[in-house]
Amino acid sequence: MKAWIDFLNPSTLCRSEDIKPSVILLLGALVPTLHRYFGSMEFARRSLNMTSESSSAAYMFVTAGLLLGILPLLVVRLIFQEPLQSFGLGLGRWREGLVLAGVLFVVITATLLLPSSQTAEMRAFYPFDKGAGGSLFAFLRLEFLRGVFFYTAWEFFFRGFMLFGLRPYLGDWLAVCVQTIPSCLWHIGLPTGEIFASIAAGILFGVLALKTKSIWWVCLLHFLIGFGTDGLIVLTS
Repeated sequence: MKAWIDFLNPSTLCRSEDIKPSVILLLGALVPTLHRYFGSMEFARRSLNMTSESSSAAYMFVTAGLLLGILPLLVVRLIFQEPLQSFGLGLGRWREGLVLAGVLFVVITATLLLPSSQTAEMRAFYPFDKGAGGSLFAFLRLEFLRGVFFYTAWEFFFRGFMLFGLRPYLGDWLAVCVQTIPSCLWHIGLPTGEIFASIAAGILFGVLALKTKSIWWVCLLHFLIGFGTDGLIVLTS
């Protein structure tokens, strides 16, 4: 019995130096799950009676901003009491970041976006708001909301909060691998090719964030990829 009591003792299970990485890892499982189930377009339609694609897409973007962005930001400032720059929110090596984001976008467009944007599965899924193809304003509104609320929060959570938060404990490579897992699992239910591509993207984006010491150039690249995919589908429809 004493052995079980000792085993279940919080001070035995979790050392003080394990608290921060434990919080990051557990939130890495909990927060994307909450967003996938309760912040999705499907939830908005089913439970909130949001019948239009534009409103349900906006709901998904805003809930991502709250769960993947504001929540971990509060954890960093109020619980960890650390500067946000330590989690990739500085500009970092901005010249290198701009160049790498631009070069990688061109390569990814030529090798992945052009062919994938012509597949039936991708065209049936994107853009999230099919009405966005009806006018330039509707398209830019969709992409603006997606960029400001979704991509910024997404990159802060996975490449900022998880990657920069875990690297002192796991090392650079293992931190890249760990943050790739929940970011990939979030994509279940999306087009098949995108699920597998999210693994490669998780690694690439993680390495880019570490190399540039910032999430912003990853965020820019992610936004360009999403914008390019939607744009190619709309233009060729």
